[in-house]
This record gives sequence, structure tokens and C-alpha cells, in this order.
Amino acid sequence: MILSHAFSRIILFLFFAIFFMGSLLSGYLSGFAGLGNSYDLKRILVIVFVMVAMVLLSYRKSVPIAILSPYTCWVVSVIFILGFISALNSKHPFWSLLELANFLLLLCLFYIVGVLIADIGKTVVLQYFFWFALFFSVCISVKFFLLLLFHALDANRPDVHSLVAGFMNVRFFNQLQVMLLPLLCLSFYIEQLKKYKRAAMLAFSVLWLILLQSEARGALLAMVVAAFVVYSFLSADLRKAFIRPIMKAVTLGTLLWLVLIIIIPLFLFDSQIWQLRTNSSGRIDMWIYILQTIPEHVWLGYGPMSFAWAEARPLPSAHPHNALLQFLYEFGVVVFILLASWSLIKLRAILKRFKLLGAKSSEHLAAKPQSCINKSLGKSFDTDSGIDTTDIVLVFALCAVWVYAMFDGVIVMPLSQALLMALLALNCRQYQPRAIALPLKVALVAIVIICGALLITSLGDAALNQQLYPRLWLTGIING
Repeated sequence: MILSHAFSRIILFLFFAIFFMGSLLSGYLSGFAGLGNSYDLKRILVIVFVMVAMVLLSYRKSVPIAILSPYTCWVVSVIFILGFISALNSKHPFWSLLELANFLLLLCLFYIVGVLIADIGKTVVLQYFFWFALFFSVCISVKFFLLLLFHALDANRPDVHSLVAGFMNVRFFNQLQVMLLPLLCLSFYIEQLKKYKRAAMLAFSVLWLILLQSEARGALLAMVVAAFVVYSFLSADLRKAFIRPIMKAVTLGTLLWLVLIIIIPLFLFDSQIWQLRTNSSGRIDMWIYILQTIPEHVWLGYGPMSFAWAEARPLPSAHPHNALLQFLYEFGVVVFILLASWSLIKLRAILKRFKLLGAKSSEHLAAKPQSCINKSLGKSFDTDSGIDTTDIVLVFALCAVWVYAMFDGVIVMPLSQALLMALLALNCRQYQPRAIALPLKVALVAIVIICGALLITSLGDAALNQQLYPRLWLTGIING
């Protein structure tokens, strides 16, 4: 088998590598690739990764396909069908179809990560994701503290964007944070990672400091709400193991923020470098605009990506900073209802697993002497239903990113999209080997390559306005 366990690990490492190449190393790679910004580099890296991985997978005689529920398959199919019809009737069919092509590549990314999980095993893959989250967080943290030091030495007052390097906008990193922070909590539940729990929680503290310093109100709200929701569904034993280290990390991060961002800068800059913003930054105006204009195209919307050329919108943003309202405006009310109901139903079903998890963990602990209980809490409890304590981390991350998607463009940013697809793949439980006929392989690979090539070549399209409001590319506004 060409794609062996070792080769699957290589593909997984390449997936992690695009996050470093698109952020910490973007300053070097953007110039090498002839790009003027790191945002477009991120998009190209994700597209190329999907294309390369799909070509490599095509050499396998059979692949383990993730088995989705009939309801999920039906929802995804309806979204693509209605999206295609809406795209043909939109003002700019080319860009609407490109949005669908991007969604198709993301769906391929979901299955690629699923194949890697099936090859290596979920527990091992989760350990790799923990190491990625920890190492990525440490690298970002080191840069953050160095930049803070340089600002202090130069008496150069920092702002919310100047202390996180490698991202065109700190909000792009905030979107990753709401998924990286929960992944650090894997050290609570996987025995091999428990000895790194302190390091993980220290990284958690620094990421929390960055959230506070960058005034990421939506991300902070998402983390708090997600933690509260998960905590509410856990049994008494699992609650303590879940919330106590998080509270300690949050407390330390808040203290660091008070000292480094609030108190010390008062002596260096004679004024605070952090201010509490109380407005909605135009979000509410955009949401009201959508509710006012959608009745004109209520069933099919204005077409995928159409907010990028919407007329008379309150702000020149290429997306409305709300995932559900974005689908309402661009795909119509049917897709909006389907997505809202699907996400809530799935989230509720996942949370209900915790009741069974609590019962299984209690039985497991009752069978052990008291001296082993604390050690046992750090293990994953494999059950016949496939439920284990690492599900707590995945639900924490998915719930956090779902909440944050109601306030920011999580679903339109390349690295956020990629990590979200990986989290969704990690939540899948059933895989079935499927032999794919050669003609179908050729067709699938051809479709992926064509979609990827069209997406990349559209970077320099004349229809793109040169204003930097990201959507597919950083110049995300489409000229009307």
C-alpha cells in the first residue's frame, strides 16, 4: 500500500507545516512566491495541499471513507445543489462558482484528514494535534513577548495588531486560538501527554493573554460559553478534571495581562495601550442590512460569495462576520434553516454523549482503588460506542468555533477553514474501506486539480477591487 502509516504521518506533518509556512514563515515565503501578502499565501498553501494529497491518495487501491449520517449527507447535498442554482442566477456566476469550488476542496480536505485518522488511529492523531497546538502556541508566544519587549525598548506604543506577527490581521489568529486552546486540553485525558500538562496550561495562559491584549471580545465570549456548555453536560468527576486546570490557566493569563499590558505600559507610555471597545464594529449594521435585503431573494439568496459585491452595505467588508447570516444572504432561507438546525442537532447529540461517558467513567473508577483514581482520570475510556474523554476536547473546540463564527469570518479564512475541517473529521467515528474504480479516481483528481487551478489563477483577476477586505483573497471585494 503506497500510503502506509509512515506516509500518512508525513501527510499529517505537511498539513501542520502549512500553518507555520502561512504564519511564522510567511514573511519569507510570500516574497519567494511573488505574493504581496501572507493572507493569499495561506490560501494557496491550503489549496496546493489538498491537490497534492488527493493526487497521492489516488494511488491507493482502496481508502477508508468516513461514514456520515444520512441526514448529514442530505444536508451537504442540498447545500451544494441549491448553491449551484443560486450561483447560476447570481450577479457574478464565476465568483459564486469559485466559492462552491473552494467548499468542494474543503470537503476533500475533510476526507483527506479522515483517511489519515483511519490509517494512524484517532488517539495517535490527537497526540500529533496536541504537539502541533503546543509548539505553534510556543512559537507565537515567543514572538509575542519579543515584540512586546522591542516596543518597550523603542518606546513605540503597540496596538492590538502589532504584537502577533505572521498574520495580516490579529483576528485571523484569534480564529485559530479558539481551536488551539481546547486542543491544549488533550493533556488532561491522554495518559502519554499528562506529563506535559503544565507546559500546555502555561501556553494556554499566554494564548489567553493574547486574546485579552488583542481585545478579541467574540473569541473570549466563545471560549467562556463553550467551557460553560461542556461543563454543564459533564458528570461531577469529569467536571473537576475539566474546569480546574482551565481556571488556573485563565487566572495566570489574566494576571500576566494586568501586569504586562495594563500596569507596566502606564509607566512606559504614560497611558493605557488597551481599551475596552463597547460598539459592535459595524457588525449589527451589516446583520440588519441582511435582514432587510434578503426578502428580495429569500429562497436562493444572492449567490455564493455575493456579500463581496453587495450594494449599499454599511461597511465595505466582504463577509458579514456571521456564518449563519452569511449563508442566509448568499444561499437563501432554506440553506440557512438546514445549516442552523443541523449544527444545533449535531451539537446537542454530541453533548448528550457525555451522559454515557460520565456513567462509563464512574464504573471505571469504581472498579479501581482510590489511589488510582486520579491517574485514571487522565486516560481515555474506550467504550463500545466509541466514546472517550477526548471527546470533551473536540466538543470544547467545536462549540467555541461555532460561537465565534457568529461574530467573525471563521468560515472564510483559509487556515481557520482547514483546522475546522480537521476537527470535524476527528469527530467522525466510523470508516469503511472503499475500492474506487480507476475512471472515478481520474475524474475526482481532475475535478480537484481544475478547481484548485481556477482558484489560484483567480488571484490576479481584474474584477478584484484593490481594497484589502479578505474573502477568497485579501483583495476580497468584487467590483460591481
